[in-house]
Amino acid sequence: MAGPEVPMNIVHGTHAELILFLVLNMWPSHFGLPILLAIVLFSKHVQRYPTFVNLLVVFMLVPITLNSVYAGKASGPEPSRALCLTQASLLYGMPGMASVAVLTLVYQMLVTIRAAVYKNTYRENEHAVRLWMMVIAPYAVWILFIIATVIVGIGDPANVSRDRRFFYCSVKSNPLTDTLTMFAAVVLFATLVLEVWTFVLFCKRWASIERGNSGMFTTTSELDLPLRILAFGVYLLVAMSLSLLSMKAPESPIPDLIIASAATVVILIFGTQRDILQAICFWRESQHWNESSS
Repeated sequence: MAGPEVPMNIVHGTHAELILFLVLNMWPSHFGLPILLAIVLFSKHVQRYPTFVNLLVVFMLVPITLNSVYAGKASGPEPSRALCLTQASLLYGMPGMASVAVLTLVYQMLVTIRAAVYKNTYRENEHAVRLWMMVIAPYAVWILFIIATVIVGIGDPANVSRDRRFFYCSVKSNPLTDTLTMFAAVVLFATLVLEVWTFVLFCKRWASIERGNSGMFTTTSELDLPLRILAFGVYLLVAMSLSLLSMKAPESPIPDLIIASAATVVILIFGTQRDILQAICFWRESQHWNESSS
């Protein structure tokens, strides 16, 4: 009697590409993102949305989805079914969690800019329930998809495999991947709508600045963060779209490598803002204050 069918390899990658994939996923979470998060949380001169802090935390969770690396099973013989299913379930929840985290960040930026355009005062403490819902939502989605993947994987363990996706363990299940793809696609579309809406408001606010009107975002430097959030939103839309296409019809390792670079892009886009760089070079700031007081 023939044994269960083992899922065939559908992503063709090299050892060098595997190393690149792991580096892109691991170095931001172990070095770049913790530094950026510490600056945002503890610097007196750096202020960010709570949903921005949440975005950093979400991307810092990436290494736990690559638990096979810590177990020494990133390559070579197949890891155990339990280890492989654990990795697959953690990783399958990532696209939904990341897309919701970006959606909430873009939404919070939208309502802030909208208040500025219409000269209303926006206070976060007046929207505490909504803010907590936005902070919790990505993790709720992650847990939901983890549970769904575990249930599907336990129901048909023969379809749990690392070699099928080369870079990481996966579960061969069209209904599961269809659900993941559909959910992330809806969230990405909603993010795109909010991005367009924000861009329209941004243009109105820019025109207001040109006319010399006062209010929030009255200088070009104050518009820097919204512009960077919009830029990252566009990048993530492209990257996540490639990732979703890869889930449906994968062959090339390129989509996986592109989405693996997301955390690095976060650091490059948001870690190069002036207030962040000034906080990193704290000795220069102290020197500036000493010169000013003398």
